[in-house]
Amino acid sequence: MDIRDYFDKPSKIDPEFSYIPESDTFVSKLVSENYNVALVGVRFESGSANKGCDVAPDEIRKHLYALRGMDKLRIVDLGNIKKGEKASDVYYALRDVVSELLSNGIVPVVMGGSQDLSLSIFEGMKEKKTDLNLGFVDSRVDVGMGDVPFCSSTYLNKILDDEKLFRLDLIGYQNYFCSNAQLMELKNRNHWGMRLGTLRADLGKSEPIFRDCDFVSVDMSVVRQSDAPGNAQPVPNGLFGEEICQLARYAGFSDRISAFGVFETNPFFDNNGQTSALAAEIIWHFLEAYGNRYGDYPKRELSTYMKYVVPDMDGDGEMVFYNNNLNNRWWIEIPTRRGLRVFSCSYQDYRLAKGNQIPDIWMMYYLK
Repeated sequence: MDIRDYFDKPSKIDPEFSYIPESDTFVSKLVSENYNVALVGVRFESGSANKGCDVAPDEIRKHLYALRGMDKLRIVDLGNIKKGEKASDVYYALRDVVSELLSNGIVPVVMGGSQDLSLSIFEGMKEKKTDLNLGFVDSRVDVGMGDVPFCSSTYLNKILDDEKLFRLDLIGYQNYFCSNAQLMELKNRNHWGMRLGTLRADLGKSEPIFRDCDFVSVDMSVVRQSDAPGNAQPVPNGLFGEEICQLARYAGFSDRISAFGVFETNPFFDNNGQTSALAAEIIWHFLEAYGNRYGDYPKRELSTYMKYVVPDMDGDGEMVFYNNNLNNRWWIEIPTRRGLRVFSCSYQDYRLAKGNQIPDIWMMYYLK
């Protein structure tokens, strides 16, 4: 398979980002020339209420090409995936592209299009991995209740039913956009979320979540209308532009994340390209951080960190923490139904354990 066949040639080629290979062996050429990241545009909006978001990739490119400061990375722009005759053609093409890139150590950064494309990215990832952790930065819970058709507001149903999903985090959701049934559906499956108010009170609380993710999907509707008007369903409250960029930076610094996507930008509702420019800056913050990753766990052995053992109140058990004192990152060992595992946590979690309190993260994973 040559994934080049899935793409239209980019309408504009920027020497800082784009590379159109002449070799017959497309991906091997990218590997031999040490490309780290591939930009993938998907002009697709089937089933989305945000009609017009399919033209976003080229608009985002205009602003992304104007940004600099990513000299530590080799970035290729593969162009836009061809639309195909059926919606399934696009889903399958994106799945194959993601799978092929990941197999060769290249991180796909997807510019949509509607957010249901996240399912194809997940499908491409699960061919090579198991127990995947996904993070969705969104103002709504895209879960449909009952027998509903597949679309951008119900696509999580298929992901939740997949046995290769280990954890799903919904980050920045607003309670009045979510039904009790939707939230209970996540809770009953031992997945969880962080409400907008909790997130904005301390953005740093989300950093361990991003550190454990394999894929992060951003719906631009999570940003308030004043900062991102380019959406058919804008919201008056939400994240500020600086805040969503900080979250993208957390994602970029994660040594585990191997795919990133920005969706639901709609140039037809935009104001002077404001939302497209913000989407480009979100991608920039992810890439800039990716180029400066620490090489922490799971790439680094836990034995190289400081180890702290905290006995419980009864003295018949313990919690084990690890700390990288160079960047103050923390991890915790937790027994799960799938065996003893190590998860990212915060210094506050360690302090709670020292004070004979059980951190929330312990209960979340202990139940899985």
